[in-house]
Amino acid sequence: MAGFMIIIQDTGILSRYSVDSKWMGCVSVDGRLCLVFSTRFLGLGFGRPCKESTQGLVMNSKADVIAVGNDRPVYPQDKSRWFGSVKKKTLRLAFSFYSPDGNEIAMPIASMSAYLKRDFPHVEVLLEPVLILRDAEKYSPENYARMIQDLDADVIAFSIMSPHWYPMEPYFAEIKKLMPDMPIVIGGYQAMLSQEQTIENPDIDYICVGDGEYAIGNLVQHLMGLKHGPADGMWEKLIDGSVYETEAHQIGDLASLPFPDYDVFEKEDGFKDVNSSIFGPKGKLVLPVMTGRGCPYRCTYCCNTPILEGWKTKKTFLRKYDPQDMVDELIRLRDKYGVGYFEFWDELFLSNLKFVRAFFELYKEQIRLPFSINSRVEVMNEEFCKTAAEAGCHTIWFGIESGDEQFRAKMLGRKMTNKQVIEAAANCKKAGINRLTFNIVGAPRETADNMRQTLKLNQEIAPEHFFFFPYIPLRGTPLYNIAKEDGLLLTDKRELHYLSAANDQQFILNMKECPKLLTQEDYNEICMEMLAFQQANNRLSYDDEPGDATVEDKSFTFVEAANTEQKEADVVVPPPASSSLLDGVKNLFRS
Repeated sequence: MAGFMIIIQDTGILSRYSVDSKWMGCVSVDGRLCLVFSTRFLGLGFGRPCKESTQGLVMNSKADVIAVGNDRPVYPQDKSRWFGSVKKKTLRLAFSFYSPDGNEIAMPIASMSAYLKRDFPHVEVLLEPVLILRDAEKYSPENYARMIQDLDADVIAFSIMSPHWYPMEPYFAEIKKLMPDMPIVIGGYQAMLSQEQTIENPDIDYICVGDGEYAIGNLVQHLMGLKHGPADGMWEKLIDGSVYETEAHQIGDLASLPFPDYDVFEKEDGFKDVNSSIFGPKGKLVLPVMTGRGCPYRCTYCCNTPILEGWKTKKTFLRKYDPQDMVDELIRLRDKYGVGYFEFWDELFLSNLKFVRAFFELYKEQIRLPFSINSRVEVMNEEFCKTAAEAGCHTIWFGIESGDEQFRAKMLGRKMTNKQVIEAAANCKKAGINRLTFNIVGAPRETADNMRQTLKLNQEIAPEHFFFFPYIPLRGTPLYNIAKEDGLLLTDKRELHYLSAANDQQFILNMKECPKLLTQEDYNEICMEMLAFQQANNRLSYDDEPGDATVEDKSFTFVEAANTEQKEADVVVPPPASSSLLDGVKNLFRS
């Protein structure tokens, strides 16, 4: 291989030398011999490294240059509406996201902002999220479009979760109405999982189909005319309505990226009024952080499952920062912003136990701040919980999803047993760690009995915070496909209920009613029982000293007047649905 220069090009580049990407042969490029291989001929699929598939061919070749085409059509630059449209020295890029819970920090935007500030100093990064819970009138589509107009941005990029797609569509329309000459870019899980649905929106110009950092950099160069060809990592809607597709970017080495930029979220009074957490302590700056990306599990309802299927390897999908580098960054954040509590927003904090052990030790020695993590019950043994508590772990979030073992395994892809759930919860409590459980209700083929078992299991372990949310069908996931096969998907998007039930006390199925399994009446009734349990048993407490997360009992008890005795360890159980007391609670919530 000595002396070889390997160039991996797309079909568009090769076509300049009159080479058909489906043909294998030789061509002269700048007077040098070049072997051209089609990815179709080589059997290269999405995500497979070219070097591995072509190794034998390269070793036996006498060519000076190896070029590999990917069967992508030639990029029709003359049909691009936006190529070279920004004629200024400085490009103003506005980021946005939809926040139904009032959260003002989005980690994908923080990471892209850091990358742009490091490698593209001629880009001015702006931020204007849609904080609908904070001020519904201020953040109406019409008013928000005027806010964006006042920014005088050259392009706006939205990071959109799939559940927030329909609520955001009116915002895109209003922006285009006021600013038809400003391109709109969509990224996030919506663009990654629902490419066709997203790009078909008449107001959308580009979608980012993978990791966003390099893609947004390519888009900047594309819009400023600094680099010919498409914006790699993006799909672009052309003037004639057709769509030019490029492959998703996959960033395997997080060390190649700067740590996220939190300055972009600062206001005039710093972080004083920035809300970054639903569950964190009030009165302290709770900062979300991530030690890595990716999750190795294939839960049927989760967006990570289809993304993992298209990744190079399972190993490269699980990416972590170096433990000491991560701790150094947390120290910097703590000292700069006055952080009082860290929330680790990794898809799965425990995806690499070697990293976790090293990180916990360093964190305990150098940071000493309380924190919360996302975990799975399968790894929450007594030793792990003890080690986490000693490092400062205040709360562990973990998914139960369903109290029915068979339903949980078969339909949700979660194969842990109820015994494992109970033991993991007990290990947390013994270590002094608060427990926050996540639970799904109204999933395809779920019965009323399944839902009641979910409540029963949570009542048994008595977590310090019980959280449940309506099932949302996410395109591309196995459970979405099951819902589609069963004819359960709603056709009227206005019927879809996306907000947490606890926000508005409304419990509406996100799918068509299936009376033989679960009626709308049963669903609403059981959700009201769950809400009563949630409201009565929220016992999260926050102590200044890490490793001492004692639980303050803030619960109250639903009991008949004559039944005044109850053991201290009893779990609060709402009375039956027919009870007049529960009816009164329902009316209270509705009011």
